Amino acid sequence: MDRRFKLSMQSICLRAQLPVYALALLLSRAPALKFLITKHTGLIPKMSHLLKCATGTTVTVGAVNAVTGATASVKLLEGYDNTTGYLGEYFRLSFASSDYVVGSYRLGSSAPEGLALSPIVSEFGVGTIDGIPTKAGVYNLDIWAYEDKNLQGDSTLLAITLYIREKGASITSQPTGVNTPWGSSFELEVELQDDSGAEYQWRKDGQDILGATNSMYSVFQSTSLDEGDYDVVIAKDGASITSDTASVTIAASDLERWKESVFENPFSSETDSQLDPDLDGLINLVEYAIGTDPMVATAVQLPQVGYERLIADSYVVYSYAKNPQAGDVSISAEYTDDLANANWIPIVDFLNGIRVVDTTDAFTVKVPQEVACFVRFVFTES
Repeated sequence: MDRRFKLSMQSICLRAQLPVYALALLLSRAPALKFLITKHTGLIPKMSHLLKCATGTTVTVGAVNAVTGATASVKLLEGYDNTTGYLGEYFRLSFASSDYVVGSYRLGSSAPEGLALSPIVSEFGVGTIDGIPTKAGVYNLDIWAYEDKNLQGDSTLLAITLYIREKGASITSQPTGVNTPWGSSFELEVELQDDSGAEYQWRKDGQDILGATNSMYSVFQSTSLDEGDYDVVIAKDGASITSDTASVTIAASDLERWKESVFENPFSSETDSQLDPDLDGLINLVEYAIGTDPMVATAVQLPQVGYERLIADSYVVYSYAKNPQAGDVSISAEYTDDLANANWIPIVDFLNGIRVVDTTDAFTVKVPQEVACFVRFVFTES
């Protein structure tokens, strides 16, 4: 019965000008043919292998590799299947077939410098590539496994991608310097070739920044306190490296820096130059110009009033002390003879005998006692 079935198939193949195994592949899904192949392994050599190739059997190896096979599949062994190695450190890959004992292996492509395929196959058919790599790079390796010794018999291909890297993180993009307006946001970022397992610590002027432990460091509203030199220390694979330094400059005015020093939140609404949060009659711009605290009511009379007697003249003296840091605010004075008409005239030195003394420490107006007028002071933000 078996012989008649075999001869019948051969006859069909001859008429179709196909070899017996080709017809077998075309009809590989037929239950009768599967039974025939199982029972009559002598139809052609290695029929089961041909069917395996025809149906596209693949096996995944490691993270990125595929194995296509003839008689069996070859896999990396657990514990020796890490396809990433490091320069100067011993590295090993081991592999074997779960279907039969491999007799010999051949490396079909160049191994990384420092690594080699062992010429000795263990009694269990385990092959090994090991050594101490001396050159970083990405290597595609083809490892051929043969059933017999001396690279004889059917073979199976184990294709793997091997990564040899320097110890520690490899920075592909360094943080870059920033020059930004006061109150604006900014970001510093570092990028790695491989960020798996990396730990970050950002520093400012060599001091750790609390909580800044990501690949990006960002500030939402910058102040002059954010100015400085930044870098990031990256720990990976038991080694640490430090990024390039990125300088941050904040374009802040003197007034903005003053707000940082006297207000808990320099961006709150109460810091507006025209507001008077302590209700002492002095708006923030004036408090800034004369160096008083905008959050504590000023009790002294302002401007300060005094008298000055000279040999020929006597003056009523009005004076404001000046904040030396308030270089962006100017103080001037105006006078009028009639408050009802409010025709204010800028005061210049010697106008109607009035003296103006403007120094870095104070702004003073001296009005002769015989001159009847009203004086007001004007604070202007430049």
